[in-house]
Amino acid sequence: MTQAPRIAKAGFGDGIGWLSGGGELLGRGGVALVRIAAVLLVISLIQLLPVLGLLVLGLISPILTAGMLNVFRAVQRGEKPEPALLLAGFYDRRVRSGLLMLGLFFVIGIFVALATLTAWLAPQMDLQQLGALFGDPNAVNNNPEQFFALFQGVNVFGGLLLSVSVFALVLGALYFAVPLVFFWHWPVMAALLWSLRALLVNWSAFLGFGLVLFGALFIIGLVFGVFAGILSLGLGGFGALLVQVLSMVISLFIQLLVAAAQWLAFVEIFPVDASGGPAEGAATGPSDSSIEL
Repeated sequence: MTQAPRIAKAGFGDGIGWLSGGGELLGRGGVALVRIAAVLLVISLIQLLPVLGLLVLGLISPILTAGMLNVFRAVQRGEKPEPALLLAGFYDRRVRSGLLMLGLFFVIGIFVALATLTAWLAPQMDLQQLGALFGDPNAVNNNPEQFFALFQGVNVFGGLLLSVSVFALVLGALYFAVPLVFFWHWPVMAALLWSLRALLVNWSAFLGFGLVLFGALFIIGLVFGVFAGILSLGLGGFGALLVQVLSMVISLFIQLLVAAAQWLAFVEIFPVDASGGPAEGAATGPSDSSIEL
């Protein structure tokens, strides 16, 4: 029987340090990370495909996340990260099916979150009329009174809270499930359960991480908004194009920063050895009797 996994305890300050440590890993990656970002950008263009683009991107998102964690494992070892590390989840048959199952879990979670919001709003408003307004790009601009009238007396906050809670539960289950499946070859269900358990045990660390991440995103968004306004006003159409390019660059930077912080959180809460496998005293997988929360 395999030993039950060991979850280390991290504090509020540790969670704050994950983001700053992630920034340090980004700096150590240097120019090599530019190629990683370029590959990510090309793959993300899948979302431009009509109908299926976003669905496919959602399905492969755990593979891309695992690839980014793989990149930062190499950076932490002092190695030069190569784009092949980002794509490892696609060609490694031992983990590919598990990561795709996590992607399916993610996509289903999005639909469940949206269904929760719809179920909350359905008894309170005419969703068919709301859909018709959103279906016409000019309807809201031409008749804003009709749009706002639909929300009179509607408690939107309760539905949003429920929907966000469902989505947060999905993201929490995936947070450590991706590295557990990719690096340690855990079964999908066990990885999801132990990811949630790790978040509950380390709630204070993730509170610190969430607060500093929210603050960083707020500052980045504020600076970007001001800068984008200046470019658009000063350079017209060319400025708008620069703003779009800049927004993609910032988005990729944030993805890499969060992934670097995620790797640091993983190696602290699920202790690993130099190869990225379970450290001595930690389990290579949960026993049948140890996967309950």
